[in-house]
Amino acid sequence: MRQAIMTSPGTIELRTVADAAAGPGQVLMRIQRIGVCGSDVHVNHGTHPFVDYPVVQGHEFSAVVEAVGDGVTGIRPGMKVTATPQVVCGTCRPCRRGLYNVCENLIVRGFRAPGVAQDLQVTEADKIVLLPDTFTRSRGHSWSPSPWRRTRAGAQET
Repeated sequence: MRQAIMTSPGTIELRTVADAAAGPGQVLMRIQRIGVCGSDVHVNHGTHPFVDYPVVQGHEFSAVVEAVGDGVTGIRPGMKVTATPQVVCGTCRPCRRGLYNVCENLIVRGFRAPGVAQDLQVTEADKIVLLPDTFTRSRGHSWSPSPWRRTRAGAQET
């Protein structure tokens, strides 16, 4: 698959890497559109305080489900999705209280973990946010889900 890697501030290399695959409890997404937010601009300029180069940028996106791993329910190929970009530990005090946005070990995809500037991305099924069928590719990438108000697969948004 194609992947855009920012190797240093202002320098992006296009590479071909092995295709991603969904493991148990994971979802493989085909990236459709990527949004560029202010944080991405800071990464490009080398002024973002929480980035490790090289990095695959991108954390606001729209995608279509390509495949699901074993044990995934409520999500199927062809569905329009986005996902929360936060990678949390699940064990620190804030995580145990459900306050994932202030996880003491928070990592955000596109900064300290690979983002979505590639053809395919794998994420955990519980990070998937289903997008309405009426959403266009462009609308989906401009909607940034928060980790504390995500719509779980099969749940109704309130």
